[in-house]
This record gives sequence, C-alpha cells and structure tokens, in this order.
Amino acid sequence: MFENALLTTELDVLVLLLVASLAAIALKKINFPYTVGLVVIGVGLGVLASQVEGFAFLQSIRLSHDLILFIFVPPLIFESALNLDARLLWRNIVPVLTLAGPGLLVSTGIVGGLLGWLTPLTYPQAFLFGSLISATDPVAVIALFKELGVPKQLNILVEGESLFNDATAIVVFEIILGIVELGDFEPSAAITEGAIAFVTAFAGGLLLGAIVGIVADLIIRQVLESPIVVASLSAVVAYSSFILAEEVVGVSGVITVVSAGLVLGWFKDNRLAPETRNLVDEFWEYIAFIANSLIFLLVGLKAGQFESLQSMSSDLALLPVLGIALGSILFSRAVVVFGFGVFLNLLPKIDISLKFQTISYWGGLRGAVCLALALSLSPEFPNRELIVTLTLGIAVFTLLIPGTTIGKLIQAFKLDRPSYFEVVNRLLGQIITQQNIIKKLPLLNNVKNMTPDVITAADKEAKAALAKALRDLTEIDLENIPNTDSTQQMVWLHALAIEQKQYRRLYDLGVSSTDTLDVCSLWVDMKQDQVLQGQIPPTVSPQSLVETGLGALLARLGSRTLDVEYEFCAVVRRVTAAVDEMLMALIQDINMGQAAIAKTLEDYANLEQLAAKRIDEILAENPEVGAGFNKRIAERAVVLFERETLEELEEAGVIVESTLKSLIET
Repeated sequence: MFENALLTTELDVLVLLLVASLAAIALKKINFPYTVGLVVIGVGLGVLASQVEGFAFLQSIRLSHDLILFIFVPPLIFESALNLDARLLWRNIVPVLTLAGPGLLVSTGIVGGLLGWLTPLTYPQAFLFGSLISATDPVAVIALFKELGVPKQLNILVEGESLFNDATAIVVFEIILGIVELGDFEPSAAITEGAIAFVTAFAGGLLLGAIVGIVADLIIRQVLESPIVVASLSAVVAYSSFILAEEVVGVSGVITVVSAGLVLGWFKDNRLAPETRNLVDEFWEYIAFIANSLIFLLVGLKAGQFESLQSMSSDLALLPVLGIALGSILFSRAVVVFGFGVFLNLLPKIDISLKFQTISYWGGLRGAVCLALALSLSPEFPNRELIVTLTLGIAVFTLLIPGTTIGKLIQAFKLDRPSYFEVVNRLLGQIITQQNIIKKLPLLNNVKNMTPDVITAADKEAKAALAKALRDLTEIDLENIPNTDSTQQMVWLHALAIEQKQYRRLYDLGVSSTDTLDVCSLWVDMKQDQVLQGQIPPTVSPQSLVETGLGALLARLGSRTLDVEYEFCAVVRRVTAAVDEMLMALIQDINMGQAAIAKTLEDYANLEQLAAKRIDEILAENPEVGAGFNKRIAERAVVLFERETLEELEEAGVIVESTLKSLIET
C-alpha cells in the first residue's frame, strides 16, 4: 500500500492495536477468553491478508525469533515477575523448579522419542522439537485465573513453572541444536557439558538479574519524585537485562529478567510512594496488554498465512504427523504433572491436590517461546518447515481447545469459588467500610447547600448494606465454620491483613523509616506463615525479631541500634492500637466469632504491652532516643505537609507546575 516500509509497519501496528481494543470490548461482552479470541481473529486476518489485496499490508509484520524474544518476551516476563508474590513463590519453589527443570527434560525425552520413532523427523531433530515444544506459556490461563479468582497456590504453580521452564527450554534447545549441528554425539560428554551450561545459564541469570535490579534500585532512588521516570527506568531494566544476558554475558536472558523483576518488585512494594506504585503498576499493565495483544494476533496471522497449514487439508501426510505430535505432547504433559505430583506430595509441607494437577495439566498451553525457538532455525536446517508447522499447529490447538475449556474445568472443580477465609474477610471488610461510612456521614452536614434528605438516604443505604453483610456473615458462620480453630485462624488472618496495611500507611505518612517497614513486613509475613500452619497465636515476638532478624541492619547502623529498636516498638504500638480499634468495631456488631475476636484482642494487648515495656526500658537507658524519634517524625511530617500543601496549591492554580517541582526539589 505504501512504499515507505516504516510507514507500512506503523499502519500494521495501529490496525492491530485497534483490532485488539475492539476485540477486548466484544470478547468481554460474550465472555470469551481474550487472548484465545485474538488468535481466532488473527487467523481470520491472516486469511484475508493472503487472499484479499486490500489486507495485504498486514503481511509486512511477520513473527520472527528476534521479534518474539527481544521485543515481546522481556516485558511479559518482567511484568509477571514484578507482580509475583515472592513469599508464595518461595513457599512453592520446590514444585515449581521440579516441573520447570526435570519435568521439562522428561517431556523432551518422551516427545523426542515418540516423534523420532513415528514421524519423518530424525531422533536428533525430534529431541530438538521436544525441547522447544515442552515450554508452557499459560498467558491466557493466568488471565482467566485472575478473572475467576482461583487459589493463589494454583496460580503461582502455573505461572512460576512457565517463567522458569522458558529458560530451561531455551538452554536445552541450544545444547541439542549444537549437538545436531556438530553431528557428533558422545553421550557422557554431552550430558556433562549440558549440565554445566545449564547451571551456568541459570545461576548466572539469577546473579546478573539481581545485580541489575540492585543497580536499578540505586538509580531509581534518585528520581523517586518523578513517577514517569521511575516507570521508564523499569522498562529499561526489562529490556537491557535480557539483552545484556543473551548478547554480552551469555547467561539465560529469561532468568535474568525474572531475577531483576523480583528485585524491583520488592523495591516497588517497599520503597515507592503510593502514587508512584500505582503509576508503575498501571504502566506495566498497559505494556503487558500491548505485548499480549500483538503477539496473539500475530500468531493468528501467521497461522492464517502459513502455507503448510493452509494446504493441510490437501496434504494428508501432515495430518497424522500433527496428530502424533499432539498426542505425544498430551501424554508427556500427563507423565510430568501427575508423575512428579505423586513424588512431590511425598515431601514434607507440599500438598498439590489432584484438582490442581489436572488444571496444571490442561492449562499447559504453548505459545511465544516455542514459536521463537522454532523460527530461530536456519532455512537450511533439515525439516525446518515441518518443525515450524508442528509448533504453530500445537500452539493454535492448545489455545483453541484447552484455552477455551479450562474455565469450565475450573468451575466444575469449584476452584473459582473463594475460600471460606476469603469470603469472611471480604464480608468483614464490607462491615468495617459501612460502619465507617455511617460514622462519617454526619460530617456532610457542614457542607454548604447539602440537604438533609441526601444524607438520610445515604445513611439508610449504608445501614442496609451493613445489615446485609452482617446477615451474610452469620449465615456463613452457621453453615461453614468447621470448628473454633477455623474461626480463630480467620480472625488472625484478618487482623494481620489490617496490621500489614497499617505499617504501609505509617510509612507513607512518614512516621516510620524504610528499614522499619522492611522489618515489620517481614514480621507480618512470618506470623501469617505460622497462622496458616495452625500456630495460633503466632510466636514471633517483636523483641526477638529486632534482636535476631535485624542482624545485618543493626551491624550497619552501629550506635543507632536503640534508635531503630525504639522506632520499631513505637510503630508496633500505633499499629496494635489501630488493629484493636477495628476488631472492637467488629465485636460490637457481630454475633459470629466474638470469643475468637476477644482472644485475638487479648493477644494484641499483650503485644502492645511488650512494645511499651521495651520503650520504657530504652528511655530509662537513654532518654534522648525518644526525643530524637519525635524530632524525626516532626521533620518528616513537615516535609509531608509541605508537599501536600504545594500540590493542593498547584491543583487550585495558585502556582504553576514548574514552580511546584522547583519548590519540592528545594
């Protein structure tokens, strides 16, 4: 259409983004998986591009190895790692790494053996195909998980396996490809060299990613006042870490991006101001939307344009090969998931239910990385077209069949239903919210021209919502509470959620330092782990945490040990007061679990007394510590109030934006 290649590419991207945006609206209305729908639409566009002259411009963008790995993969992996629950990942790291490592190797062996025996592919070519096709890409499934609200453990198992087995697949693929190209296979040497290459790529990627993340952290600290710059730097980290790993250092780019994303994810959650965190989250949500939309549309386009697939109906010899490949993939996936599942469940503290295993099996879709590896083969590689065709056919099949039916499977297993604790905590949150609304509505009487009937109507609506939540909570109590311990556990989890948010709030207000927030967050995480394991009340005391958990921090701070400990205890006292207030509000209106709430209140009162006692001891030892803490709070408050005032003046038009920035910087 246009002679300018850049303009044609720009038009392609704009058209695809328009299609993706319209598809997002339409697919949501018909309740159809977004990414799967994009593949179907892409296939249609591919057919039009190859058959109708007016759509021929869509053929200018073609999927390639470099386009997938260097443009689409880094942001998708980084976004997942950035928002991954690192604590939950660590808790499930054994099954995740087992499926991503040994599981992928077993799948490679099964697929390679079957295809080398039953298809025109030689055994080396078949094992090469097995390595690339064994990497899962459950983007569509993860999106569905978030929509349906499946258990977090299932989400982390599927997403974690995908993040790590991408790296395993790439390394194994490169090792086998090297052996195939050399044409000289000596088993013991190949296994030794492959093991060394794998460990180097994996461990090197973890180390390099951590270094990149830490360096980025140091740079971002200098621009915390500029959320857009922070978001832009995070994008630089995502792409540069992958390029640095693959092209300079020679380690796994995928693992490097995962490692850097986990480091910056921690930094985002514990260092950034709320508005900056929100902007970074929205930025990466948008980037992921763009990358997912384009890559799934392009997969569909390639399927619609690919000559081998278009002629499949006439080439009857290709259909049995594709069927054998599909069968081998499904069989190998079953062996890996269910076979390793039995083994993993024998280990202590690991329990992967049969339902989780089934969802993990059926949700093992194939996508971007598989295609990138297949397309990286040189045109002269024997049977390259067959390998690419099989890869594309399997990717489209898994997206269209398991991708469209796994939602029904999740619903059949009732995994889309929130757990008892999630339901109760949601209702408790609604109760607290409505109570707070009712309490604050009288303030509207001071608003000029506010009529009493509006306030009365709002009060009536809030009270009705409160009554419904209380009624629902009582019904859940009567039907579902198995024993008193479950109630106690639920109350503690709710209290700890309040506690975690209060520590964040005090940090955002400038009351506590970054180091104190880190320790308090770790403390709550440790208590949550104990409660989930049935240890009620949790036994991690603030005193022991400060004395033992802060080892490196206290060593670094030296003489400021008492200052840090005082601030920690002071923050704990404030937070326990907030937890007490919210739990007391519950006990006044709820007939369910009053004994459990009262016991939790007693435990928090004991905690407050411990913190108060330690504060008194510190003040007796060094009275200046308390004065220093109050001075620091006052200084932080002044900075916070100054910033809020300047921002209000800028919003009101009293000062211009450039003045606001200069005043904040000074």
